[in-house]
Amino acid sequence: MLAAATWKYVSAAITAAVVVVVTVVALSASQARATLPGAREVVGAAGGSATRYEQISAGYRHSCALTHSGMAVCWGSNADGQSTVPAGTYTRISAGGYHSCALTKAGKAVCWGSDLHGQSRAPAGTYTQISAGYRHSCALTRAGKVVCWGEARFGQTRVPAGRYVQVSAGTFHSCALTKAGKVVCWGSNDSGQRRVPAGRYTQVSAGTFHSCALTRSGKGVCWGWNGWGQRRVPAGTYARISASGAHSCALTTGGKGICWGNSGWGQTKVPAGRYTQISAGDKHSCAVTKAGKPVCWGDDEDGQSTVPAGT
Repeated sequence: MLAAATWKYVSAAITAAVVVVVTVVALSASQARATLPGAREVVGAAGGSATRYEQISAGYRHSCALTHSGMAVCWGSNADGQSTVPAGTYTRISAGGYHSCALTKAGKAVCWGSDLHGQSRAPAGTYTQISAGYRHSCALTRAGKVVCWGEARFGQTRVPAGRYVQVSAGTFHSCALTKAGKVVCWGSNDSGQRRVPAGRYTQVSAGTFHSCALTRSGKGVCWGWNGWGQRRVPAGTYARISASGAHSCALTTGGKGICWGNSGWGQTKVPAGRYTQISAGDKHSCAVTKAGKPVCWGDDEDGQSTVPAGT
């Protein structure tokens, strides 16, 4: 998640928010191949796949990914240090607005990049999940408590009491999922992004002015602002869903990536393939193929869709 901009999209030039790190040995340009314009997959020199990746997160103007062995890699904008990953081995990673966060194997939360609002000052604790938003961050403790820090101007860090199994930090609001499958959102509600439709869910994603979730039957449901059709989920049965600023993405149970909403930068034009992870960023999107290769498409102004060689 995803995160986003500080105002609504009123023209194709306005943006939203959400963000991994790079200390990978670069291969020559001939060792990388593009699958589609704006979508890049990388292979090793001998034609075999490079390091296998398991997680990916598309942020505002950067992207991050995590290998099977726990190496974190980020690329794209690094104006605030959001793509400079601290040394360590991680189990989770999330790209936000101008910062990124990850969890160490011991469950410690580590954030880097902009800290203007305290979004990179993770409280001490042992966590199982983490989510970097626009100017705030949230994490889930082993006991099921959600903790958020950073900007609180809209109440996005004031977590309602309860026990949760998943959390997602958006731009000016946050959402979490209870063990019973209830979605709870808090923070800004100017576009109805907190008005969760009745139902039982298995996953939730907070975007900018809208939110999305998956029902227990695999149906995608979105609510909030719909200026670009980002709430109109195509019919299908999904395994994952991701909400961003003016578009949303989901992964079918068969591994097909589908995105909808604003496509002014090609962020909804998913390259053909089968994927295990998908993430909607600001004006770009990313996914991980079944072979463990990161692929990104859409806006590439800051290199956020150019997966580093050797990744």
